[in-house]
Amino acid sequence: MLKTILITGANAGLGKESARQLAMQPGVEKIYLGCRNVEKARIAKQELEQRVGKTMFEILKIDVSDLDSVR
Repeated sequence: MLKTILITGANAGLGKESARQLAMQPGVEKIYLGCRNVEKARIAKQELEQRVGKTMFEILKIDVSDLDSVR
């Protein structure tokens, strides 16, 4: 059972599609959208919420190439 998921690069492409598909799975309660660009993440969050009809997404500003961001 997955309750909480973190997806990096979740504002576009495979990351965004993964977030959409995982949001439809039973047992998933929260999906963190890990993104470098907060504005793009807000747009992706809004689109995902509209497509899946759920408000389970939360934005995390994260850049895996920046250790301070990851901490």
